Amino acid sequence: MKRMLLATMLVALVPSAIAAPPVEGFVTADGPDLALDGREYRAVGVNVPHLHQIHLGTWFHLKQLYGTPEKARAAAVAAVEDASKSGFAFIRFFAGPGYPIEASRLYEKDPDAYWRGMDELFALCRRAGIRLVPSLNVTSQNSRFGEYRQAILDPSSKTWRGVRQYVQAFVSRYKDDPTVLMWELENELMLAADVDMKGRPALPAGVFPEGAVVPKAGAREDSLTWEMSQRIYREQTAFIKSIDPNHLVTSGDAGVRPEATSRRETFPDFRFRQDSWREHLANELTAQPEPLDVYSLHHYVPGDTGPKDVKLDAMERARLTARAIRAARVPLFIGEMGQIEPSFKADPEAAWARAYIDMAEEEGISLIAVWVWHFPWQPELTIDGRSHPKLAERARAFNRRHAGFE
Repeated sequence: MKRMLLATMLVALVPSAIAAPPVEGFVTADGPDLALDGREYRAVGVNVPHLHQIHLGTWFHLKQLYGTPEKARAAAVAAVEDASKSGFAFIRFFAGPGYPIEASRLYEKDPDAYWRGMDELFALCRRAGIRLVPSLNVTSQNSRFGEYRQAILDPSSKTWRGVRQYVQAFVSRYKDDPTVLMWELENELMLAADVDMKGRPALPAGVFPEGAVVPKAGAREDSLTWEMSQRIYREQTAFIKSIDPNHLVTSGDAGVRPEATSRRETFPDFRFRQDSWREHLANELTAQPEPLDVYSLHHYVPGDTGPKDVKLDAMERARLTARAIRAARVPLFIGEMGQIEPSFKADPEAAWARAYIDMAEEEGISLIAVWVWHFPWQPELTIDGRSHPKLAERARAFNRRHAGFE
């Protein structure tokens, strides 16, 4: 009897024994907060950017880093299970069909098999108590159709029709599934706003299947202005909401560039001038328009996107920006939070990342996704449940208090 009691006590002390709540109900917005089942909902999750591609066997670097599709699929399962055991609440992943050669491997060849594989991935996460933030990559699918990036704004283009088809299939399939925490449109679109692509190199030939139409390099039509980016946000969000009344939509933005005003005013003949702090905050607040539901920012140290001459360190800039967004009464999602100097590899205690979670808890930030989880493509930045136990415990404590973990 004493042995049984001791064993029970030991299990209770193991961090992996945390119980994630069942994946039920839809997260909603309530002013600057998120809510689930009538209670405020806040959570810390992780990024596994290639999650569905290693699960489905389509990732460009699969052979290089995993060897076989079977090993890659096992790695996807391990990433999900480790996130669950380590006390994280959700996974953000890049959910588009990928480079043209990746799309050709399954999505274009056998779409039914593609969606069956996605169903299996969703079921895996649901069993593990993990929600998902699929980033639909709505502005980076143009290369599949041999068109420039501005084609996403032209209803007569192959890109516009292809993206609509993909988004409709994805969103319709999971609109009633609470495994989706919320939808995301694109990764870091506003960092490309008013960046003139004329003369820029094209994607390497290796990311295209044999016989594909490769867009010519260096065309201005690959550029997206501030106004175009905002139009994309409005149109794509409205389209998703016309299909799915249950889930929120976020942009996927990292934030604006520190010289965003001068880029907008002088495009395409860019003349650099760094924004003042007031201009920067104003740009952050206006970059992600309604009907988007949730603001998205990405924060690293010290490589955040704020102006560097305002005599505020990265943490304080993040804190003040969070306060401004909260004053606008919109929930905030830190879609990528990571360390680059020092990197996670150089800092197993993850001191800055843990301090960031402390700040986020104080300032009412709703969601944080650590960059990056089980991602061998970035060995200096990737972590797992064993590599950074203090960070996992800090996230676990946050989720106990705010995400219903037991």
